[in-house]
Amino acid sequence: MSSDGVQRPNDGAAGRSRQPLTATQFKKGQSGNPKGRPLKSFGQRMVVEKVLAEKQRLAGQPRGERVLYTNLELLIMTAKKLVDSGYQQATKLYTYLLGKYGTQEPVYRENGHIVIPQALTREEWEAKLMPKDDPPGDRNDVD
Repeated sequence: MSSDGVQRPNDGAAGRSRQPLTATQFKKGQSGNPKGRPLKSFGQRMVVEKVLAEKQRLAGQPRGERVLYTNLELLIMTAKKLVDSGYQQATKLYTYLLGKYGTQEPVYRENGHIVIPQALTREEWEAKLMPKDDPPGDRNDVD
């Protein structure tokens, strides 16, 4: 109902054949989804893999040598040094890392292959696959 007491057709709840209420419509220049779609959440595994894959320059190297190592390689090298010095907990970590990321046996997969029944020269191929007769309607000699 409006201020003058007369009910207008656009007042009240919106239905199938009615226009949406002006109070709930988007204003000019305003988007229907201002914040946009939320970003994908990253799991712990993805974060750990990303950190382990980052490359670092090992401190104490000569300036001419620019060898980069991944964080995983540095972790394994550090664990190996600690194992060599007799640190017990490093032994557990080192064996775990070698089991998870160490050398793995190659997986045998049967590869596909192509069968070529015979090798043809260009002349043989053209003689075999080119049409013998002209198609109907393409005659150059008209009587």
